[in-house]
Amino acid sequence: MTQEKPVTLIRTSTLLQRVPFTARHILNLEKKGQFPKRRQLGARCVAWVESEVDAWLKARQQGAAAAPFPAVDQS
Repeated sequence: MTQEKPVTLIRTSTLLQRVPFTARHILNLEKKGQFPKRRQLGARCVAWVESEVDAWLKARQQGAAAAPFPAVDQS
């Protein structure tokens, strides 16, 4: 019998400490399907699955390393 790893949820305040975007920008990314969806826990309570956010951050880090910013022409 395998034990499933418990799902860890993070609230908005924790998310905003880990992701360098505003809450509004995160909402816009969610609507475009470019950020993990929030989970509605109650009437005024939402959270994100931590492993989904971690995977999103890792993909961003790998993408940034694979495609560095273009050189700026200083002439």
